[in-house]
Amino acid sequence: MPTDPRPASRPDLQIKIGGAAGFGIKAAGQTLARCFVQGGLHTFDLTEYPSLIRGGHNAYQVRVSPEPVVSHVLAIDILVALNQETIDLHHTELVDGGALVFDPKTAKLDGLPDQARVCAVPVPFDDIVKEAGGLPIMRNVAALGAVLGLAHYPLSYLTDSLRAQFAKKPPEVAEQNVAVATKGYEHGSSTTCAFPFRLDPLPDPPRAVLADGNEAVGLGALAAGIGMYCAYPMTPASSLLHFMAAHDREYGVVVKHTEDEIAAMNMVIGAAFGGARAMCATAGGGFSLMVEAFGLAGISESAVVVGVFTRAGPATGLPTWTEQSDLRFVLHAAQGEFPRVVLAPGDTTEAFELTWMAFNLADQLQTPVVLLGDTYLCDNRRSAPPFDLAAVTIDRGKLVADGDIRTHPEALGADGAYLRYKVGGDGVSVRALPGVTGATQVVNSYEHDEYGFGAQGEIASVRNAQNEKRMGKLELARTLVPPPKYYGASPDTADVSVIVFGTTKQPALQAIEWLERDGARVALMQIVTMWPFPTGEVAAFLDGTKRSLVIEGNFTGQLEGLIRQECLIAPRDHLRRWDGRPFNPEQIYDKLLEVSRRA
Repeated sequence: MPTDPRPASRPDLQIKIGGAAGFGIKAAGQTLARCFVQGGLHTFDLTEYPSLIRGGHNAYQVRVSPEPVVSHVLAIDILVALNQETIDLHHTELVDGGALVFDPKTAKLDGLPDQARVCAVPVPFDDIVKEAGGLPIMRNVAALGAVLGLAHYPLSYLTDSLRAQFAKKPPEVAEQNVAVATKGYEHGSSTTCAFPFRLDPLPDPPRAVLADGNEAVGLGALAAGIGMYCAYPMTPASSLLHFMAAHDREYGVVVKHTEDEIAAMNMVIGAAFGGARAMCATAGGGFSLMVEAFGLAGISESAVVVGVFTRAGPATGLPTWTEQSDLRFVLHAAQGEFPRVVLAPGDTTEAFELTWMAFNLADQLQTPVVLLGDTYLCDNRRSAPPFDLAAVTIDRGKLVADGDIRTHPEALGADGAYLRYKVGGDGVSVRALPGVTGATQVVNSYEHDEYGFGAQGEIASVRNAQNEKRMGKLELARTLVPPPKYYGASPDTADVSVIVFGTTKQPALQAIEWLERDGARVALMQIVTMWPFPTGEVAAFLDGTKRSLVIEGNFTGQLEGLIRQECLIAPRDHLRRWDGRPFNPEQIYDKLLEVSRRA
């Protein structure tokens, strides 16, 4: 494991909980994160689980600090082992003096080569639960109490959370959990080993949002006024369907669990035709099924938003792990050519912001907009300032929702008839909804003339006019899409300049913070709009840099190849990962240190 670059006096603490599926690993970790956030602390979590219906090893880690945190780290300060396998797999991740919390009846430290450097904290999880008259699954609550006791963090945050969590159940359920948590806390706080880390709540804690990427996307869609959401469950997009279904009546959204992804894509096209803001979401495998209908959205100029949240492929691949290998797929998906916008959020705040922006862009350009995320974004929660609802705007573009189309002469032909696909201008025609007087239109999958009639679309001049009309929207798109973001030093003074997209930003920012502390200067560009590609900005960033590096989670260097293709510039170095795990900041730190010192 790489050396931990964090300073000895660091304020953060990383806790990992491990056990078999069914032990409530993720629920326990999220409860712990809520306790910290309620005390004004900042958190970032990472969940890992295999693609099994039942069984297998699950792990959940949460990093907590009084200062903002932007990534997980490798080194663990507290390891909570709910079974022996957790000790066997993760004990080497503990820092010197780190605590290992375990039940001595079900897990042993015998044979660990580095046992002397670990602070062993035996806690009889099962006995505590039995004494409280609780269920076996409550052993994770005893573990949470022990963790808070070790860190001397007030128990009240956990007991209040448990009472709120079980408020709808019989009162004894909450009190059993409180009793279990209290006993665990007593064991953790009375340990005899010298555990050096402490956590204290902050006075007057600021408001914060604790959300994963899918929740942030869902909130962004609701803020944008979504009218219909369709999906077939597929990891890691499934929880977005759950979120939308939980809020459909409250916000007046039609949520449809379709029979497959083909139906989901076709349904949102139909909803958009009817005037609703519509979205579907899936992973790469599901998007494969959507591709033909995605082309229908392109040729019909339908304003739809499509979430493609990637995992490692090909085929079923690694269903519960992460990767950034579908970038080229979404750029070129569907037969033929048509304009699309591809946005790649790097964290939950951006997931919220880019989602509501995506609906505006879809309406303004009358073309599909893709939100390109990954498992690292979708599944993992972080604390952040409340999302900025005041910044949300609604722009429906050239939409006529009611009245008489004859009051919009710009939409009419020489014969006074409505031209749904009128050629000219910026490539975006006036879009009239069904029911607008005089706005008779034909919408299908054929190439068509300005009225929408397919028979005329086979005339070469008509085909050329319509194809050029659609593709011309990319020039308008360049004026509307969000630009790249910049962090760190200026590229002309930096020791190394880095380009990333999506969630790789998060561990990269942490690595850069450590490097700056060590005296190195790093410039970071995060590409937010993957298409239309920000050629000028990327070329300017790379021009004259001493050393350049592209970091991305795929084998073939898809972003690096895109830079070569669009900018005619070859980045000097790269760091890639394709084992299903997210980049960690230690890994990026080591690589940037190596590159910055290279002659």
